[in-house]
Amino acid sequence: MMEEKEKPGKKVKVILGVSVPIFIMGLVSFFTDVSSEMIQSILPLFIIDLVENNPTFILGLIAGITTAISNILKGVSGWWSDKINKRKPFVVAGYTISNLSKPFIGFSPSWESVLSLKAVDRFGKGLRTSSRDTLISYYAVEKGKAFGMHRAMDTLGAIVGSLLAFILLLWAWNYSEIIFFSIFPGICAVILIFFIKEYDPAKLDETKLKYYGEPKVDKINKNFIKLIIILGVIEFASVDIAFLQVRSLDFISPWLIFLIPIFYLLTNIVYMVFSPINGSLSDKIGRKPIIITGLSVLLLSCIILAFPIESSVFSLVVIIIIYVFFGFYLASVDPISRAYIADLAGKNKRGRAYGYYYLSVGLISLGESILFGIIYDAFSFTWAFIYTAVLLFIFIFVFAFTDFSKIITPDQK
Repeated sequence: MMEEKEKPGKKVKVILGVSVPIFIMGLVSFFTDVSSEMIQSILPLFIIDLVENNPTFILGLIAGITTAISNILKGVSGWWSDKINKRKPFVVAGYTISNLSKPFIGFSPSWESVLSLKAVDRFGKGLRTSSRDTLISYYAVEKGKAFGMHRAMDTLGAIVGSLLAFILLLWAWNYSEIIFFSIFPGICAVILIFFIKEYDPAKLDETKLKYYGEPKVDKINKNFIKLIIILGVIEFASVDIAFLQVRSLDFISPWLIFLIPIFYLLTNIVYMVFSPINGSLSDKIGRKPIIITGLSVLLLSCIILAFPIESSVFSLVVIIIIYVFFGFYLASVDPISRAYIADLAGKNKRGRAYGYYYLSVGLISLGESILFGIIYDAFSFTWAFIYTAVLLFIFIFVFAFTDFSKIITPDQK
């Protein structure tokens, strides 16, 4: 299982084709996602039980604030870790804070308590993500394989977590018990992360510096800022999966509520299958057509969800298809948008570009989730999904007919 591979200047031990530190970080992400998805697959149902008035608005408020915290911190923590030339402290602190805080959501007496603990969890995620990815790139023998393995273990954890929630619901566990049980895989993740050693970038292959000189720092131009804003605004026309979980309750009988984690699992599986497929396809035909296809699938889903429906076998089939669509949408927009930014930013300004992107998405997603929740509760689900469908149509049109080629400077082409 363990073997050795050549890396410039030394031999490294590998497991399943990746270096040992990356394999350990993959295990950390696996256990963390088992914990996270056990909670996330039932959290909207827990909040609905907890909140008597305007539960969808509260759900949107929690989703908006916590997503904003995570995305904004991704950019800030990445800059900070570069400045002090340390990554492990951010990774250890981030995983520890998340995994030891979120299980206590199960004991929350109010939605304010859920919001506080979820915010702490997302703070941890924002703190660790950039530094973790940097460590992966440092320890990688082959970067593509390293990030691919890490993503695979991450997604496998999401699948296992959703399955565990489903099984525990079948065993008649209540939401609070399932949420607190997530502390055990979380503790495994925290223990493992301490085995990762800090990596000094100065130890990277010095021949790169010899042949290529000091890396040039390019400026972020105005056209690129426009792209980031447009991609961020697209987030405003998205739908958080928590709202889909709430709407699912109208499509199934009350005694089938244990299927919600399975629906959530289905989205993760579709995302896992189509992410590499859509990524490869975008390399051949371009990023924009794939993103537009994903947004169009979400638009169709919103139109379907806007119509009232009574629970039946037909409605069960329809909601399963919607979850498949949602997974495809995520696989078409989430990773491809990041690849698009990498294409247009140029290699010397990708770090700052992602920082601006996450900042944009974080700030915009805050208003998106809250506004959707307000419309859902104050008017109806029909108006909420029609509102999102209209926004999607407008943004698809603007995105399709905006020429981003002017962003690329001659040396990037």
